[in-house]
Amino acid sequence: MTMDTGKHVVLFPVHFWGHTRTMCTLAARLVQLRQVTVTFFTVPSFYNHVRAEIDREFLPDEELPAHRLRVIAVEQSKEMHDTSGAEASFKIAWGKVMEGQSLVCAHAGTQFEPYPVLPNVAILDIFVCDAFDVVQKSNGGRTKVYLWYPAAVVGLGRVIRAMTSRGQGDDVQIETIEEMMTSYKGALIRDPFNPPMYDYEYNPQVFPSPPGFVENVMSRIPEMMDKAEGVVTFDAADYAPHATKQLRSYFAETGRKVYYAGPLIPRREEDTSKDPRSEEIAKFLDDKLASHGKGSVIYISFGSMFWPMDNAKLWAVIDVLMERNIPFVMSCVAAWSSKPPEEMQEQIARYSHGIMADWVPQHALLNHPATGWYISHGGHNSTLETILAGVPTIVWPIIADQPPNAIHLSETLDVAFELIEVRHGEGAGKIYRNGRVPVATVDAVKAEMRDILERAYGEEGARKRVKIMSLRETLQSAWSEDGIAKREVEALLDAI
Repeated sequence: MTMDTGKHVVLFPVHFWGHTRTMCTLAARLVQLRQVTVTFFTVPSFYNHVRAEIDREFLPDEELPAHRLRVIAVEQSKEMHDTSGAEASFKIAWGKVMEGQSLVCAHAGTQFEPYPVLPNVAILDIFVCDAFDVVQKSNGGRTKVYLWYPAAVVGLGRVIRAMTSRGQGDDVQIETIEEMMTSYKGALIRDPFNPPMYDYEYNPQVFPSPPGFVENVMSRIPEMMDKAEGVVTFDAADYAPHATKQLRSYFAETGRKVYYAGPLIPRREEDTSKDPRSEEIAKFLDDKLASHGKGSVIYISFGSMFWPMDNAKLWAVIDVLMERNIPFVMSCVAAWSSKPPEEMQEQIARYSHGIMADWVPQHALLNHPATGWYISHGGHNSTLETILAGVPTIVWPIIADQPPNAIHLSETLDVAFELIEVRHGEGAGKIYRNGRVPVATVDAVKAEMRDILERAYGEEGARKRVKIMSLRETLQSAWSEDGIAKREVEALLDAI
């Protein structure tokens, strides 16, 4: 039973789908848990996706309380990585909210009358820095501002290391965000959440950031973390308990809290009935289950924003899969840098056990009995989803939380393998924790892939599969009646 509180929560994720998707599920659960009103700001290009993702949290016999969950699109810039347009539009919308004026959705044209209660809390994406400033400076600070951290907490260790080094004297060198994102000097980094690593190991693909992104967005994260009321994350508290404990401890020093809301996986499947490609992939999986058996298919995806820097190494991995007659499904949604060369496309077309698509129904694919392994970048949306599907991973980390995630998954949790020879450029230096120096050639990638496949389909892979099923059971309980994620979100609502 929900409790009438009269509270008003504003949500604003950045328009990257990996940041927005889980906030949709959070929005739905907020109105399920309490009689609160949620105003969810998004952009026109995401509007329909947001509405569909929210709908997935409500079962067929449950009514979505549209009057308490308002999805409002604000105008955006044309460039995907440019947040300035959406943030400028949010500033205008926020001003209207504060002045009790109506809002008009930039996508649907729907007019929303002012809600009688000003926002008690705003949960703002860690990348919407200008929006954070606008909310913080408005209405005398009566709106509590929390940061939305949509990634694995193990990826925050280096930032926390730098922040805790402040004020320790002139002889302590404080690493800047710019240095974290661009330095490949071979400096040894000892962050509190991860094993010691050389600086280049945090970006093993030497993946470039969009122009101005590091200076204008990333560099402001420590300041926002200092000023925020606390942090809300879609990470699961039991995923990396050591990092969970240390991050809580860091914020507790200033009387603040970190709320772990994850995993945030909707209760219903995606509606793919209008997508002919989805039907084709489902038939492919059914056919491979019949011809190759359970767990025979390998799924390949690097999320919606990332792609390997050296395409030749990706084609080398696919070559090995075809050489071993292993079926695969590859998502090319993030292949903005390069589609497979024509020769490779023709080769895959001749190979009857492979399929490429710009989009795949990932949740359904991971939960299909034909799917056995997932070659992933290690982004945390995909990581939590694959754990809950009980599918172990072969991790090809690129940047951000992905390299720490790869170590945690493959070594601490022992539920994955990490690809090493796929490292690129300056990111292919010596690995501190084991002394290995990647050869990083196409031939080395093929040799490593053959070795990993041999192990994945042998005793080692079976052991990892048993462990991931145990981890799955732990994380599945997070949203049970007395689960930790449910308690955390209820505590957040109580704190508003």
